[in-house]
Amino acid sequence: MKTRLLALICLFSSFISLASVPFSEKKALVNLYYATDGEHWTIPWDLNAPVETWYGVKVSDEHVVSLNLHSNNLRGELPASISELTYLTELNLASNKLGGTIPRSIGELRDLRSLELFLNEFVGFLPVEIGNLDQLEFLSLYHNKFKGPIPSTFSKLENLEIIQLGRNHFSGYFPVQLCELKKLEHLSLHDNLFEGELPAEIAQLSNLEELIITNNKFSGYLPLSLNKLKHLTTLMLKKNSFTKDYHSFTDHMPKDYLSLEPGSVVTDY
Repeated sequence: MKTRLLALICLFSSFISLASVPFSEKKALVNLYYATDGEHWTIPWDLNAPVETWYGVKVSDEHVVSLNLHSNNLRGELPASISELTYLTELNLASNKLGGTIPRSIGELRDLRSLELFLNEFVGFLPVEIGNLDQLEFLSLYHNKFKGPIPSTFSKLENLEIIQLGRNHFSGYFPVQLCELKKLEHLSLHDNLFEGELPAEIAQLSNLEELIITNNKFSGYLPLSLNKLKHLTTLMLKKNSFTKDYHSFTDHMPKDYLSLEPGSVVTDY
């Protein structure tokens, strides 16, 4: 009896070791490989080896759950078939040479918690479909060539804690839709083309610890409601067009940082 049980355990273990990810997920990875000049990656994949052994690929319960190819010399564009990796919780393609636009199909990665595409050469508008990533906690797109306004659909990203959008060509007024993200702790919009006044609704970001908006075209006075951000420890706002020369701080908000400014409005949030 013990011998039979041991044989069954060995058979089950062998089955598990031979298990593979679904064909659709493997095909999506192969598409990515060829679309981004995989043969010249710093660490290329052996496409004849099991997917689980491929550099930067993490498999759990026979599905690809993480893809981390940071600083791996990827070139080309992100293929729309990336959407086939529907179990992804982490996608990190940062510090490569990827260009083109982000495919609209990115919005189908509904389990994604972390999306890092910083330090690439992406261009164009952000797809509104990013707003479908309602599990997203960390979004880092800084140092690309994105342009235009931040999509209004960002208001649906209720789990976001960190947003890094600096060093792009984003424009328009301060994206007030971000003020609806109650879990947001770090917001970086520096080195863009944003303009106009900061909205009083910024006080709704009750968990905000860091706000970096240096080198834009923001103007007018800071809203008095900024005083309500009790967790704010870092505020960087130099190289804008504010009416007053405000001081940045990186430790904690000075007591009575803002006094009543001409034309300012006090709003409760």
